[in-house]
Formats: sequence, C-alpha cells, structure tokens
Amino acid sequence: MSAPNKSYDPVEVEALKPEEIERMRDEAFAAFAAAGDLDALAQAKTAHTGGTSPLSLANREIGALPPQAKAEAGKRVGQARGAVSKALAARQAELEAERDARVLVEEAVDVTLPYDRTPAGARHPLTTIMERVADVFVAMGYEIAEGPRSRRSGSTSTP
Repeated sequence: MSAPNKSYDPVEVEALKPEEIERMRDEAFAAFAAAGDLDALAQAKTAHTGGTSPLSLANREIGALPPQAKAEAGKRVGQARGAVSKALAARQAELEAERDARVLVEEAVDVTLPYDRTPAGARHPLTTIMERVADVFVAMGYEIAEGPRSRRSGSTSTP
C-alpha cells in the first residue's frame, strides 16, 4: 500500500475544479427553472441532488484528497450543494403554489346560482295514507301516541 500523496493538487481533479463545481450548480439551477410541473421537478431533483448527481460524485472525490486540500474542496462543494438545495426548495414552493391556485380555479363552485332542482323521489304511498288517516283522527279529537308501548296497549285515548 502506498503512502498518501502529499503533493496532490485538488485543482487538478476535474470534478473539484471551482469552475466545474459552478457549472454543475448552474446546470442544476437551469434544470429546476425549466421544470414546468412537480413531476418534472422531481426528475430534475433526482438528476441533480440524488446519489449519482455530479455534485454528489464530486463530494465523494473529496475523500481521496490529502487533509490540507479537503477543507477547501469540501467548502466549495458544500456551498454549491446548499445553493442547489435552496433553489430546489424555492422552485418546489413556487410550483406547489401554482398548482394550488390552479386547483382552486378549476374546482370552484358558484354557490350563488339559484337552486331550481326538485328533490328526487317521493314519499311512499303507505306513509302518505298513514299521515292522512292520522290527520283525520286528530281532527276528530284523538291524540297520536308514539313510542314502544303505543302499539301494544292501544294508548290512543278517546276525547
């Protein structure tokens, strides 16, 4: 096994060059801005913040650096990943707000419209006859008793 490379220059690693990290960050920003809906944003999120995204791969490269170079490279990559995460969160909030506004418009119900529908169906004929017979007996002076004992004991009284 060989000793660590003390003269390792992190600028020579292609994925850790400052301009390369800026390019990756800018690509992520452009992809998030181009996403027209939440599904497209989810695909862009996977491509630019997932485990195989360019910034994640660059972050893995940091482990191979000598200790004195890790801090600077880690700072650059960390700042870029933080900026990408903030841009993603901002775009997601914006798209969710657009979706919510669109749903409110599409699913709006005008409650001021006049109600002109007649209820569907009708009363059962036996119910109608029972009510008419009850009205006749009430008109003659009888009272209608309701409850569990009204049918067994004949609790209707004569006037």
